[in-house]
Amino acid sequence: MNRSKSHIPGWLAFALSVAFVLSSVAVIIFAYLTFQVVMKRPLNPVESDAVAVADVDLQLEQAGPAAAPTVSVGMPTPTLFPTHEPWEGTDRVNILLMGIDRRPGEAFISRTDSMMVASIDPETETISILSVPRDLYVSIPGRGRDRINTAFVYGSAGNSPEGGASLAMQTVAYNLGVPVDHYVMVDFSAVIRGIDILGGIDVYVPQPLNDPTYPDMNYGYDPLYIPAGTQHLDGELALKYARTRHVDNDFGRASRQQQVILAARDKAVSMGVGSLLTKAPSLYQQVESGIKTDLSLELLIALARMVSEIPEENIRNEVLDYNYVSSYRTETGAQVLVLNNATAAPLIQELFYGE
Repeated sequence: MNRSKSHIPGWLAFALSVAFVLSSVAVIIFAYLTFQVVMKRPLNPVESDAVAVADVDLQLEQAGPAAAPTVSVGMPTPTLFPTHEPWEGTDRVNILLMGIDRRPGEAFISRTDSMMVASIDPETETISILSVPRDLYVSIPGRGRDRINTAFVYGSAGNSPEGGASLAMQTVAYNLGVPVDHYVMVDFSAVIRGIDILGGIDVYVPQPLNDPTYPDMNYGYDPLYIPAGTQHLDGELALKYARTRHVDNDFGRASRQQQVILAARDKAVSMGVGSLLTKAPSLYQQVESGIKTDLSLELLIALARMVSEIPEENIRNEVLDYNYVSSYRTETGAQVLVLNNATAAPLIQELFYGE
């Protein structure tokens, strides 16, 4: 691919990328729906509990072997720094979707309190999505052991979101055995405005959802209630539905997040790429500042053509829940999760290696 020969207007290029995003299962622009409820924590990532734990646990890592239990059972071992050849349309593509805890006017550097790996396989015409819990205690290359959602902050030292994305990709590859080819990062504004431009989404709520302590933007409360049944959600309500965790736990929330992503995909596919393109200028103006990615225009177009034809029954979404992780308390007292390779390895083989 020769990117230098592309002379496409900025808004049209963005529109094409959005067409891919909204017509594929990943619905990358809405991946931020998976971010963790962090409204009660400091906005400055270097002041967060997670990074504070990182500083202490890094010292422990340097002083001796990590205390976290591990199970060595056949986890894949990809190259830590993969090289990317031009995509020929036949190889599997893995994309790390990250939700950034960023408020309007803030830099694009904070914790990735949502992380998903979306895998598109042209050969089998399948798509897999795996949600990774923010509290997963992992080895971060060059940093020791810490929660996986701090990798982006470490890599962003020097105000470099691209560096943060790179370290986050390396961390996922190193610990899960999943080679990561590309990344997409989104924030609050892209989620809400993007869904609103779609005209909202329809979601089936299996049981009434009541969260009297749902946090608002000013560190207060904005009580949330959504009745059972099929509900039409605008951008703001869809974000709340995906964010709330007090009605169950982080794993239940992860399932709702994937539910919202698939609902957005269904809505976008039903609208068609042509309809999305007519909304392109408005969409570009409203959400451009809330998205960062290393996906090229050529790759976006190629993926859009392919994934829009993948049937819904060929989409598999999973969460690394307590079937695959265990609770663990570090020597510093931090409550985290550790991966159980004995159960996680077979799942990862199925999702990302087709075995």
